[in-house]
Amino acid sequence: MRSFLKDGHKLYHSTLAFYLHAPDTDTLFRQQRQLHSLLLNAGLVPVQERHEVAPLSHWLRWLPMCFDPLRDPRGLYTRLNFIQHIAGLLPVYGRETGTGHPGICYFNRGGTPLCFDPLNKLDRAQNGHLLLLGPTGAGKSATLNAKIAQLMALHRPRLFIIEAGNSFGLMADYAAAHGLTVNKISLRPGSCVTLPLFADAWRLVEQAVTDAEPPEDEESDGDDQRDVLGEMEITARLMITGGEAKEDARLTRPDRAMIRQAIIAAAHACYAEKRQTLTQDIRDALFSLSRDSGLPESRRQRAYEMAESINLFCAGFEGELFNREGQMWPEADITLVDLATFAREGYEAQLAISYISLINHINNLGERDQHLARPIVNITDEAHIITVNPLLARFLTKGSKMWRKLGIWLWLATQNLADFPDEAKKLLNMIEWWELLVMPPEEIEQVCRFKALTEEQRQLLRSAVKSPGRYTEGVVLSPRVEALFRVVPPALYLALAMTEKHEKAERMRIMQKLGCSELEAAIKISRIGKSILRIRHLTYIIY
Repeated sequence: MRSFLKDGHKLYHSTLAFYLHAPDTDTLFRQQRQLHSLLLNAGLVPVQERHEVAPLSHWLRWLPMCFDPLRDPRGLYTRLNFIQHIAGLLPVYGRETGTGHPGICYFNRGGTPLCFDPLNKLDRAQNGHLLLLGPTGAGKSATLNAKIAQLMALHRPRLFIIEAGNSFGLMADYAAAHGLTVNKISLRPGSCVTLPLFADAWRLVEQAVTDAEPPEDEESDGDDQRDVLGEMEITARLMITGGEAKEDARLTRPDRAMIRQAIIAAAHACYAEKRQTLTQDIRDALFSLSRDSGLPESRRQRAYEMAESINLFCAGFEGELFNREGQMWPEADITLVDLATFAREGYEAQLAISYISLINHINNLGERDQHLARPIVNITDEAHIITVNPLLARFLTKGSKMWRKLGIWLWLATQNLADFPDEAKKLLNMIEWWELLVMPPEEIEQVCRFKALTEEQRQLLRSAVKSPGRYTEGVVLSPRVEALFRVVPPALYLALAMTEKHEKAERMRIMQKLGCSELEAAIKISRIGKSILRIRHLTYIIY
């Protein structure tokens, strides 16, 4: 207080009043006790009833525009407060409302819409890449479902959703029911899906790439051109090492040069035969190097070992997926890819390789349509299972550098940053938009591993809270917007995001009772007036 007075801060007469309404006195007293607790927790001390001056007149006195200061010359009904505190309590002052571009719409604590749009060139400073971080129970899936609906309504991008767990299956069905084209892909045995990993090898021939020497710096700064050979080298390394960090550490520069040499040789052979380069062609090229009498015995042995490792991806389910010629997927507004089998433990290499193939497909579309106005958005849910692999984090870094030129935006959603390796720092540093749902203190420290936070930003993150069944708060950080927001998804998107076992059972019960589809059952749940939806063990009251 002394510092405030010393700096000349002014004191004004004011009063803060609350009106409570309840159907009976018991409820009214309970609400009064709850209000007192909230005020005390916020540092506001309510006036005790016995200390009120003319308490029966308060109801009329504090109605808007009813107080007459001339009738209170002694200040019996008001108290002195610093103007800064009064301004902080006013519901019309100091509330962030975003940029005004309704690409993504939340609310501020005053209930005013808070809007911003990462895809709007007026809102972004550098790019439209986004990271959505929210712990379990923060409503990340429901938030993403609502975000997808807004995104498709406003921009209609070509949308790719890569997930594990079918959290967006109903959202895709809902989009299809409203006229959007949807292509669903599930990476499981018998799905007849093909992911040709080396289909772009022909570019090496046409670009006359002959230098097999790996670069000294794999992650140079700036907007790089696409490094096709580097991408394929990473794919082959994942096959050879199984995605294990200790195995990748064994790879020497001569090993990497040999891998690149095999890729170039396979590309030329297949180009001459006018067919796609397959995984088995890389394997055969390494086997040929193992029989090259011009190489030392140790190098021939190493080539043989690498060829044997790649051979594991040429048969069985892996061969069905990675060792067949593939075609472009059908054109669709929304492509939903469920990682399914590869999201399980023990399939880390297959998961990483599948994701690389998906990214290459998106790259090809971006290069083909780079002169069109329609953007491409890649939403990757549960991103921590993807970026936990340092090689894959490096691959995404390479790709995202040139995506700005192609209008491709990467949106990552994850539960925590603890599983992100240090190699992901360059990738996360390139992401301009950070949406951080209510987080525990230890997760805030994890954010500081990758993003420098000021004390004001830390305090903003710590102030975010969650009111079960009502809303979740979060913070958006970008060069143009720094604000606390409240997520209040519409009932429909809450219902579409229901993935817990008991939630699925409730949908099944409605399906059997009404003879309807799963989507219709979810819509039915969302339309039940004043219903109680138990979503992720929280109670949501839908009005």
